Amino acid sequence: MNLINVLKIGVACAALVFSYWIGVQQGRESEELKNARLEIQVLKSTIQGFRLKQTNDAVALSELRIAESAHRNELSRMRSQLAEIERLSKTNADRERNRCLRVAVRYKEAVDRADRAIKFCAENHK
Repeated sequence: MNLINVLKIGVACAALVFSYWIGVQQGRESEELKNARLEIQVLKSTIQGFRLKQTNDAVALSELRIAESAHRNELSRMRSQLAEIERLSKTNADRERNRCLRVAVRYKEAVDRADRAIKFCAENHK
């Protein structure tokens, strides 16, 4: 009878230790699950931020391409107008005047670029 009581106590202790061990494991897994969920939320918000930035960059790039295309079209139109004016020039004086106009336009563009560069340096290198 004594041996049966000892076995019962042993089995009860083993069941108690096993139950405690299972509870600790479940607690660990529950804590790991909470941490994993938190990490997933952080990663999702990071991904959302990158998607938003990618969308903004794509829109800006699209606008830049549209502006560049419009600029190329304007330059092409101006070149064709200049070619037409030169073709219609009948005298050397007309041709010389057209050359002077072309030089004046180039000079104006160069001065504008220089002004922008000086303004940039003045604002950014104080």
